[in-house]
Amino acid sequence: MQLQTIDFNNVVKDIETYKIVLPDFQREFVWRDENMQKQIVASVFAKMPIGSILLLESSPNEFASKNIGSKKETDHSKLEREVKFLLDGQQRITVLTNVFSNIIFEQCSKLTDLISPSIKRRFFLSLPKWKYLYNNPDVNDILGIRNFSDPQNEYDNISFLTNEILPYIEIKPFQADDSEPFNPKHPIDSDLDSYCVNNLDNYLIPLYVFIPTSKNYQQTSVRRRNIIDKIGSKIEDEILDFVLDSTSKNIDEKRTMLTNFMNEDDAAEVIEALNNDEVKVENLLKDKLSEKRICWTEALRNYINSCLNKMSLNEIVVTAEQRARAIDIYENLNRGGISLSTFDLIMARVAIVRKDNFYKRIVNNINIKRNYDENLLPSSIRKFYNQRFPGDSYNAAVNTSCYSNENNKIEKMYIDAFLDVLSLYCNNKTYKYDGYNIDYIKRNKILQLSPEEINLNCEKICTSLDRALFFFQARCGIRNIREINYSLMLVFVATIFTNDSYYNNLEVHEKLEAWYWASVFSGEFDKDQSSVLIKHLKLFFGMLSKQCNDDWIKSMREEVLNNNNFSDEKLLLLDKVAEDRFPKKILRTYISQYFLSKTYNSMFDAEQYVSVFSDNVDSLELHHIIPLGSVANIQDSAKKLRDDKKHICNSPLNFVYITKDDNIKISCKSIDEYSKMINDTVKASLQISEYNSGYDISSPDKVKSLLKIRYNYLKGDIKNHITELL
Repeated sequence: MQLQTIDFNNVVKDIETYKIVLPDFQREFVWRDENMQKQIVASVFAKMPIGSILLLESSPNEFASKNIGSKKETDHSKLEREVKFLLDGQQRITVLTNVFSNIIFEQCSKLTDLISPSIKRRFFLSLPKWKYLYNNPDVNDILGIRNFSDPQNEYDNISFLTNEILPYIEIKPFQADDSEPFNPKHPIDSDLDSYCVNNLDNYLIPLYVFIPTSKNYQQTSVRRRNIIDKIGSKIEDEILDFVLDSTSKNIDEKRTMLTNFMNEDDAAEVIEALNNDEVKVENLLKDKLSEKRICWTEALRNYINSCLNKMSLNEIVVTAEQRARAIDIYENLNRGGISLSTFDLIMARVAIVRKDNFYKRIVNNINIKRNYDENLLPSSIRKFYNQRFPGDSYNAAVNTSCYSNENNKIEKMYIDAFLDVLSLYCNNKTYKYDGYNIDYIKRNKILQLSPEEINLNCEKICTSLDRALFFFQARCGIRNIREINYSLMLVFVATIFTNDSYYNNLEVHEKLEAWYWASVFSGEFDKDQSSVLIKHLKLFFGMLSKQCNDDWIKSMREEVLNNNNFSDEKLLLLDKVAEDRFPKKILRTYISQYFLSKTYNSMFDAEQYVSVFSDNVDSLELHHIIPLGSVANIQDSAKKLRDDKKHICNSPLNFVYITKDDNIKISCKSIDEYSKMINDTVKASLQISEYNSGYDISSPDKVKSLLKIRYNYLKGDIKNHITELL
């Protein structure tokens, strides 16, 4: 790995010769805002650090790729040398390349091929006219125009800030069919000189001529020298006009001004000649100003070049053997933002064998219409499924919010699961029960997948994930993919469902449901998910292939609501507060999801049901069965109690999903009041039959005794359900 401050001339040369290319998987160009683009240019001229770029040096066949600044894919595979893929820094490199060179337009045959219309801009250094600066002495003249001051020393030791140079940067947009001399279609000729030097308000120095390309090297180099020289001459003419103008200023003021360019004796000689010899004045002034003008123009050129030669932009180059390290570096550079992740790199490789955009391909697979066998559904929810999703209108991945149309974003859990399942499947396609290894879900192993494997199995893995989401929604009370608290559980089920025969087998679904409830209520996945995933894959496939039995699930069943310090009775009833141990909030959700998976009546309407497939599912909210308001006293408001981990009403045993309308009806009613409103059917199905009018909850111990009854019911019900499923 190399880390260094760069000469941006070399970067542009590498872009011109296709040594630096943009991998096709890179995200869109988003630095479209004019002010954002100006800001980074100002940072270059203030010699401020402007971040880093990350390059992966590898074979041109590694990824499908594009030229910098182009949205059109280009075939670089025929290059007989390695290239550098720009992994991070696309935004700043695209802007800076567009600002200081012409290469993007030379490599895009049509402006419609540009990565963004916001690239159709030319950047100029905008120099105020000398007369304006003289008449406005408070204006900060950081480029030394007012006195032709030699800025070289200042430029080597920059003292001005970014916002001070920002007003000197001007942007000129162009259209494909206009005739502006800075339009890329226009030859780089003397028309550009005239435009820049004869501009009414200020002088313009086009920045794109400072890194000439091979195609227009001679013309660009001439413009770079001529324009600044002509601007220097124009400023000199402004000074001469000022001195010769008899109406502009008095003699003493002119003498004072001239001492900025020459010594006092020479200034006096010029003033004296004003009275009788205008030609002599012109010759004297030109003689005295010429040397300073030449120094100033050369210094200005050197300053711009030095900003490019010593740009405060770190270039990090990683070799092909260090792909995994490249990802780590990227994540550290962009800590807090959206990580490039393994997905962006590994998915890009498929473009080598198939050219359509892989991200869009996965999105299409998420949204595709699918057929689901309703016989795989538990009988208790089948009618709700058919009522809400007649025909083929259901889609598991869509219904669990795996993709946002609004943001064009695939849910991260889906992406991570896609990679893990892909690797697990590709490394054990015969489903050998002992053929799984924890390395299969690590970056290095995933990055070794071939483009052919990724391409061939994309649809299969998307299908298996959709099947898994169908399972979680239908049997586990999951409404949204993010409600699968242990993400590797999704990987586990999807890996099993890569096998069509297993997915189509009702018995496999029932064993998986038994595994799920036994796992979540015993805390099996609460520590070291990765190791548990691999262990369970081996055991489950061993069970399916008759290499072992289901004793391992039965063993977890015995730990349901009984795992010490995770789901045991004392913890759930907050009897370990003295040890500063509290149940995890996720147990509230698991208990509520368990009931949701079985369906139950609405709290107050015997005709309305609550199910993961009912119309009211999106309005469900976690609810304290014994409302906080019913146990709050004058000193402790319900709001205060809600944040009190030690209060017994915040035990996971005191929660259930109810509709928003039911929650409003309950409001702050006491248990005595609202228990009369709850129908008996829902009391039985939610195991709260003892919650009756007149029940004494005057103390935490009374509440605890009520929740202990629910604990015993719930524990027995879950264990019996697992037994029936097995």
